[in-house]
Order: sequence, then structure tokens, then C-alpha cells
Amino acid sequence: MATSTDRPDPPVKSTYTQGHSAEVVASHLARTVSNSAAFLLPHLRPHFSLLDIGCGPGTITSGFCTYLREGAVTGVDLGDSVIEQAASSHPSTEYPNLKFEVGDILHGLTYADETFDVVYCHQTILHLPDPIRGMKEARRLLKPGGLLAMRESDSFCWYPELPGLMKYSECLNGMFSSAGAPGLWSARGLHAWARQAGFERDKMQVGAGTTVYSSPEDRRWWETMHVNRLKGEAVGGQMKSLGLVGDEGIGQMVRDFGRWTDDPDGWYAALQCEVIATK
Repeated sequence: MATSTDRPDPPVKSTYTQGHSAEVVASHLARTVSNSAAFLLPHLRPHFSLLDIGCGPGTITSGFCTYLREGAVTGVDLGDSVIEQAASSHPSTEYPNLKFEVGDILHGLTYADETFDVVYCHQTILHLPDPIRGMKEARRLLKPGGLLAMRESDSFCWYPELPGLMKYSECLNGMFSSAGAPGLWSARGLHAWARQAGFERDKMQVGAGTTVYSSPEDRRWWETMHVNRLKGEAVGGQMKSLGLVGDEGIGQMVRDFGRWTDDPDGWYAALQCEVIATK
């Protein structure tokens, strides 16, 4: 049972505007500890307990079990369906120190103060209507000396810079903003939010990484992921319902994804801001 007065109050609920439809979760399944949490791995110890907030289908979460064989790993997410998927894909017979639970960091999690050695977030903070509130809750859950590790996309770089791809980034940000979340171009301030949440600046490791897709195979996969989203209700339908774009604009995005994939010089990179804050 949570007890600390540091816990945010009154509670507000998180949102995940893209939802957990099959076309969205498909790209999440490609995330691993090696491509999404490498900055944290040197700081882990086998006995640590770790909480993964916004765990999705659990592919990163389960990867931590290899590094925390004497500890415990917990993944939480907003969606019942994606938690069910994560749990069914990672049975206790294969992952005895892993569990998945539905939870909302902004509404307040049920764990007691100072429960975890590490709280990890990947592509979660940029979707929170109140990032500082979320970080305060993470801090409450950490043991003294515990680590809050965050990795969030700040901005995208495309070559060639086709109009449909630029529009896609703008409309994605519009979706995030519609729910009150900071969205893109905000992760560069992760460390500032952490300081406002009570972490000390001189106890932070502030860095960055990149996600790059440049090979023909990677470009085709990335195109397929996003075109499927644009043709579905979770992303394309929501963009239209919010008035961010119409059918013509969706068509331009789809065409320019294809042009980008077919261009032998096509290249994509995302700036990933990475912060480890020690309590």
C-alpha cells in the first residue's frame, strides 16, 4: 500500500493516444534491452528489483530478467489487452521472476514507498499529460540510491525530407498534444523535469542515443509499420477525427513513405534522450 505524502494528489489519468492496436504494437515488439536500454545495463546488479512503466508487450521488460536473475522484474501498462499479451507471451515457467500488471503512474501505483531499485521508462514520458507528476511517483517508488532511467524520442530526421514525412511528424505531435501530453521536441528537457520532481542535478547522468533505419530492409519494415497505422483507426483515423489531416493528406504521407523506402539514399534517425537520475 502506498503511504508517502510525495505521491501526486489529486490523481489524474495517463493517456496513450496511439492505443494498443495490432498495427501499433507490431513495432513495439521489436524493442529489446539491447536496442532500447543499453544505457542502463552497466548500472544493473543481479539482485535489483525493476519496474518498467509503459511496458507494452513486454519485450524489453523480459530482457531485464537475464540481468536480474536474483531480483524481480515488474511491467505495468495502461491497457488490459497489452498486459494480457505480455503475460501470455512470457509464462512464469520461463520467466519466474517476471510479472505484468495494469497500472497508471499518474493515477498512482499500488506499490509501497521504496519498493524498487530501478524504475525504467521507454517512450512513456512524452505521452504523459503531467511528466513531473509521473516522475514524482517514480521517485516515491525508488529505494534510497535507486535509479530512474528514461529514454524518450525527442525529434525525427528524414532524408530525403519529403513533405508527407514532415507532415506525419507534425500530425503525430498533434495527436499527443490533443491529450495534453508534451509530445515531440520535449524529451530534451527530461533532466529538467526530473530536477523539478525532486532529483538532484548532480546525481543525474544525461546523455542521448539514436535509432537509425537506413538499410533497404529496415526502411521497408519501418514504412510498413507506419503505413499500417495510417490506414487504421488508431493513428490515421484519429488524425482525421482531430482535424489534423484529411484523406488527401493521409494519401500523401503513405506515398512519401513509399518514396522514402525506394530511395537508395533513404535514411531515418530519431534522437533518443537518455537520463538516469539517482534518488
